[in-house]
Amino acid sequence: MTVSPLKYLSEKKLFELKESIVANRDRYEAGDFLDLEHDNGWAAETSTVQVDLDLMGTLDGTARTAAADIDNSLILYQSLKGMTPALAREERIWARLTHIECLEYSRARWLLGNVGQELDKQVELHMFANRLIGIQRNNALSRLWWNMHVAKIADPSDPEGALRLILKRADIRLQFVDRVATASRPPLAQAILRGMRRDPWITDHDDNFSEFMIMVNRDGGGILFEALSDAEADAFMVNCASRAQAHMAK
Repeated sequence: MTVSPLKYLSEKKLFELKESIVANRDRYEAGDFLDLEHDNGWAAETSTVQVDLDLMGTLDGTARTAAADIDNSLILYQSLKGMTPALAREERIWARLTHIECLEYSRARWLLGNVGQELDKQVELHMFANRLIGIQRNNALSRLWWNMHVAKIADPSDPEGALRLILKRADIRLQFVDRVATASRPPLAQAILRGMRRDPWITDHDDNFSEFMIMVNRDGGGILFEALSDAEADAFMVNCASRAQAHMAK
């Protein structure tokens, strides 16, 4: 097992990379950035996170499917020992990984098949991370880490099972991973997940889940889920699912 401290870019190098997307098209299409890696600002280290490079090297971007995203989320999360949510909000970490250690994965998953300005757009979206939403939703690697992190919040005893349910549909992931309010409130996230497991109707279709979450957000906005018992929270979710089905049937 090859393990090394997590490396990240300086602010200056991050800015330079963003300004050089067009100039670096050939690198993004089929080249690499290894000749730049030894420049000052490319390899600052944090001693709190260790990277299992061998495990990280098994990421596979060739299958652009939900099942592949599940496998890759598990791999990336396990390969970053000591990563915290605070560090996982740092664009300089993810930009370094997408350009050096995980360039091949990032290119296969998000860049292949794009040329010219469309390639530039995909690079900006998936090789960098604009604000928190870009980190949680778009960056080729950070989105994988956040998938698993939120799954652990939703079910600490079976995070892989939670991950498979959260990534079952794009709209489910949107509600769990991209909405900070849900992911940052474990009792709410856990109650929603239990509801999804109890009632298959909720995840049978994107529209079903959207309507269910509309009811949860509308009726749960003033509820302190942290003060509810599991039974009380579950009863609330049952009612939300029932109202959602009734509304969809009209």
